[in-house]
Amino acid sequence: MKLLGLDLGTTTICGAVLDATDGRIVFLQTERNPAAVPGGEPWENIQDPDVAVRTALGILEKALEAHGDADGIGVACQMHGILYVDDAGDAVSPLYTWEDGRGDLPFQGRTYASIVSASLGQPVSTGMGVVTHFVNASMGRVPATAQSLCTIGDYLVMKLTGRRAPVMDTTCAASIGGFDLEKLAFSGKRLEAIGCDPSFFPEVTPSYPALGETPPGVPVFPAMGDNQASFLGSVSDTRRMALVNVGTGSQISLFVPDFREIHGLDLRPLPFGGYIGVGAGLCGGRAYGALREFFQRTVKLVTGRDQEVPWEIMNGMTPPTPGDPLTVDTRFAGTRLSPGTRGSISNIGLSNFTPEHFAAGVRDGIVSELLGFYGLFDPAEREQVVRLVGSGNAIRLNEQLRRAFEAGFAMPLRVPRHREETSFGAALVAGVAAGVIPDMAAAGALVRYETQSAAM
Repeated sequence: MKLLGLDLGTTTICGAVLDATDGRIVFLQTERNPAAVPGGEPWENIQDPDVAVRTALGILEKALEAHGDADGIGVACQMHGILYVDDAGDAVSPLYTWEDGRGDLPFQGRTYASIVSASLGQPVSTGMGVVTHFVNASMGRVPATAQSLCTIGDYLVMKLTGRRAPVMDTTCAASIGGFDLEKLAFSGKRLEAIGCDPSFFPEVTPSYPALGETPPGVPVFPAMGDNQASFLGSVSDTRRMALVNVGTGSQISLFVPDFREIHGLDLRPLPFGGYIGVGAGLCGGRAYGALREFFQRTVKLVTGRDQEVPWEIMNGMTPPTPGDPLTVDTRFAGTRLSPGTRGSISNIGLSNFTPEHFAAGVRDGIVSELLGFYGLFDPAEREQVVRLVGSGNAIRLNEQLRRAFEAGFAMPLRVPRHREETSFGAALVAGVAAGVIPDMAAAGALVRYETQSAAM
């Protein structure tokens, strides 16, 4: 029994084939996402959706050549962003990604995002599809031939199955805003409050029916958000584990059984029931990358030469003696609810004003932001958690960052044995949807870790 997962990420696109009998990945290919469109407005962050889809289809073709007997295809994608499609199911706009900044532009004495938040009665931020659509409509930038909006994952599913209209699952629908998390449907009244036609938003399916088949006859299921896919592809026990991820941004995700408002956290639906509460930082891995650029610029200013600072050197930087740390607030790009927030460095003294303390301080700052989100969860839910799971290369390749997480959260951290957690999770969801795997608990049993423990 084989299952195929595709992940359309912001910077990479990955395909993985999973053996559903034992959880082994029998095919894996990851490529750089070449879809970025340069130039444009300084606040704009867009991609060419057809370039991304062609890359994904090339990976899929190779996967099916090797494993044409796959029982299902699951798709995960970068969340929040949207594109527009016409009545033939073709893209008539770029993909406006989650990093697009048009929602923070001034409008009527405020920002577009703040106006949409107030009108919807729910917090939304720039980069979320409902904000992007509102800005585009206000600027007259919605293409005349557009019939619907959708995510990049929905668009890939359309191209795989020949559908002309998108169908959106609850994980993607919730990510773009204007969505009722309790009823699991777009809120027509909320959308009308910002002048948006609810019919412009796709049909939402709370279940996971096959939306069609590839030409070889492999069923394709609705696309899902990469955060939920990564959670399900990383966490073998949803109630006793919390997931921390450090990529471009950073996130902590914890299972929440029922709908409830949690101030300061995003509540995101999971496939087949339940939610995850998510605390999302905008500048996790980017903060560490900014530190590397600082070191490299310093080297150039001192020596006059362009000299790359290897990640391995940075990762190995630790203060020569413990204690007296630098305190680094790594919110260098603000927060979703407060874009104007900036980071800081404090507790600087003569003894700790060193590159080693700076590197350790940034690592601790990444952990500290996620620890702050963790404290917002219900204490009863936190008490059930006995270990962290870490995903993303920033955690996988940085032992000192893993140690910082273990020290900050006072619990062990495990790393999945498979490297592409998001495509793995998409494959697991496809397996449950196809009936190959009985349920998500059985799917979780297929997750394995680099360091196994009897207590798992």
